[in-house]
Amino acid sequence: MQTSPENQPLIYKLLTSCPGIENIFLLVRSKRGKDIFSRVEEIFDDAMFDKMKQACPKYDHKIRAVAGDCMQPGLGISSSDREVLTENVNIVFHLAATVRFDEKMKTAMQINVKACRDVLDLCHGMKHLKSVIYVSTAYTQCPQDTVDERFYDPPIESEKMIHLTDCVTDGMIEKITPVLLDKWPNTYTFTKAIAEDVVRKNSRGMPVGMFRPGI
Repeated sequence: MQTSPENQPLIYKLLTSCPGIENIFLLVRSKRGKDIFSRVEEIFDDAMFDKMKQACPKYDHKIRAVAGDCMQPGLGISSSDREVLTENVNIVFHLAATVRFDEKMKTAMQINVKACRDVLDLCHGMKHLKSVIYVSTAYTQCPQDTVDERFYDPPIESEKMIHLTDCVTDGMIEKITPVLLDKWPNTYTFTKAIAEDVVRKNSRGMPVGMFRPGI
């Protein structure tokens, strides 16, 4: 699981409702001069965890911080941490995303699409995997009048879009972004729609669930 304010309710729920959990591994990147351990401490400084700390003062024994970064190839996870994850993780929640509507296309593709692919690649190596939960958005299919609980064709096939962003300069990709978006209003919904295509193609053989929450 990756760290972000949106993940706090999930972390809280897991700690309070699933006492049998041995460890919760959090993928964390250093930010603004703070190391991963300081950033994890900030998560639990939130008032929502106050009652939980009283009921379960040793909660922090279950929290394991793993250095990583969705902007880096392979999530920036070291080989030693990767081995720990593949040996010990049973359930994966992938919630990390850039939710800025005006995000640059290359950045949105890296965080929302390539990182999703890297998470699934990591999951394929997990020896005791029980479930993978990918959090998308209700607005991936905004051109549709109604959205059913199924996969839809992406605006562009994921492999082609990844190849395009890898090969084209930043300036060129920004020039053609309006054409690429077509019926999608912004890079957020566009790349999340492509990420669903990544999930469909890269999760075969795995127990995967996809959740499309509203804003």
